[in-house]
Amino acid sequence: MTSTVSAFLDDIDTREGLNEARLRLERLGEESACPTLVALAAELEARQASTLVDARWRLHALSDHLEEVLAKGQDVDSALALLEVARQPRAARFQGRHSAARREQDLAALLATHRSVSSFVELMSHRQGPEDLLELFACGVQEYVMRGADLSSAPGVQELQAELTRRGHPLAALPPRRNRWESTLGRLLGADDVASAADSLAELRAAKSREDEDDEYTTPNVRLVTHDEPVPPGFAAVVEGRGEEGPPAEVDQRVLRLRPALPKAPADTVTSLLVDLDLPLLKDATAVVCERARLADVAEALYALAVSGARGWRGALGAAYGRLALWRTLEGLGGLPASWAGDALEKRWGACTWYQFNVPEGVGVVCLRPGGTSLALLAVRDTPENSGG
Repeated sequence: MTSTVSAFLDDIDTREGLNEARLRLERLGEESACPTLVALAAELEARQASTLVDARWRLHALSDHLEEVLAKGQDVDSALALLEVARQPRAARFQGRHSAARREQDLAALLATHRSVSSFVELMSHRQGPEDLLELFACGVQEYVMRGADLSSAPGVQELQAELTRRGHPLAALPPRRNRWESTLGRLLGADDVASAADSLAELRAAKSREDEDDEYTTPNVRLVTHDEPVPPGFAAVVEGRGEEGPPAEVDQRVLRLRPALPKAPADTVTSLLVDLDLPLLKDATAVVCERARLADVAEALYALAVSGARGWRGALGAAYGRLALWRTLEGLGGLPASWAGDALEKRWGACTWYQFNVPEGVGVVCLRPGGTSLALLAVRDTPENSGG
C-alpha cells in the first residue's frame, strides 16, 4: 500500500495535480477505503520534512481535505478512521499555529458539523482510555451542546466531565447542556434548530415583561457620582486570544461604584454616564447610543467575538473555548467571584440589567449589577491590521 500511497502524492506540485488529488480523496471516501485514507494521512505527514517550506501548504491542504472527507462519511468506519488520523503524531515544527490541541479542536468541529449527535456519542465508547483524544471529545461535547444537544445524560459524557474535573481542565467548568439565553448561539456555528427559535422567542417575551416592570422603577435625570474599582481578571476573555496571533484588540473596561444606587436605570441614564466617561473607543462615534438588551443579545455579541476572531480568523477560539471565554467575560461583568458554584452564575446574570452601546467597528456592553450600586462596562474593537506602521 505504501508505494500506491506515495504514487498518489507524486503530482501535487501543480494546481491541476492538487485538484486531482482532492478528487481522488473524495472517490476513496465514496468507496469507504478508510485504511487507504489513514495511510495517506500518515504519508502526508512523513513528507513534511522533505518538502520545501513554501510548498508545505499543499500537504496541509490535502490533509485538511482528507479529514473533511472522513468527517462527511456516513458510516461508522469513516468516523473511526478519523479518530485514527487524530491519533497519528504530528511534528510541531511543521504545524505552525496548528498545535496538537488546536488540531483536536478543529476535528471536533468537523464532527459536529457533519455527524449526528448519536454518532458522536457512539464514538465516545471507542476511546482507548481516559487520556485518549481527551481534547477532541471535551471540545466535541461543547460543539454539540452549542448546536442544541443536551448531553447531560448521554453515555460516557459524565465520565468525561469527571475526568476533565480531575485534571483541572478548563472546559470542566462548562455544563453539557446550553441555557435558554444561549439558544441562539448555534446560529453562529451554522446550526439552525427549531428548539433555539422557540427558546429565543420565550426569552424575548420574558425579557419584554421584565423590562415593562422595570420601567416603573427607573429614575432618569439623576446626578451620578462614580468611583473606579479594580477590574477582575478575564474581563475581556472574549478577545484575549487576539494578541497571540497579531495585534491585540483595543479594550476599554471599567467597573464603577455608583452613588446614589440605581436599582433600575433607563438607557438614557446609562447613555449620559457613557458620555461623561469619555471612553477612548467612543472618540470616533458621532453620537453615543445605548439601549436596554437581553442577556441573550449580549451573549450573542460577545460569543461572535470569541468564536470567529478578528479578520482572517485571527484569535478565533472556536465553539468550546469561545463559550468558556463568554462565561468568563459574563462572570467579570456580573461581578461574581470565580466559584462556578451551581446555579449561582445563572441567577446572578438573570438579576443583572444589561445594555448595549455603539462602538465604531466594535462592541459595547454594560452590566448594571443587582442592587444598582455597581456597574461594569466593556468596549472592544479589533485593531486594524495596518495600524502601528
